[in-house]
Amino acid sequence: MRCFASLRRRADFARLRQRGRRVATETLTVYRADAQPGDASSLVGIAVGTPIGKAVVRNKVRRRLVSILDDALAQRRSMRLLVVARPAAAAAAFGSLRADLYRALGPA
Repeated sequence: MRCFASLRRRADFARLRQRGRRVATETLTVYRADAQPGDASSLVGIAVGTPIGKAVVRNKVRRRLVSILDDALAQRRSMRLLVVARPAAAAAAFGSLRADLYRALGPA
């Protein structure tokens, strides 16, 4: 079972892009903000656009990110995240994606 909930509203995605702290790596761009008072767990949005590749490749990247986030957020306090995959994420190894995401999240 996931330790985070999904961002669903377009306004939440836009708010994170505008007001969140941005960290860019080779394969990802991560927007991070503190949790709102009503948030029971972390809220995460994952954006994998068409420049990444065809649907099979985009879904593979998304599944990898969900798995990495599940491990990464288990030891952290609640927050709001927007993870945007960059085109290099399609060819990146799982370990490389994990390292980039942990680097973007910073210390626990």
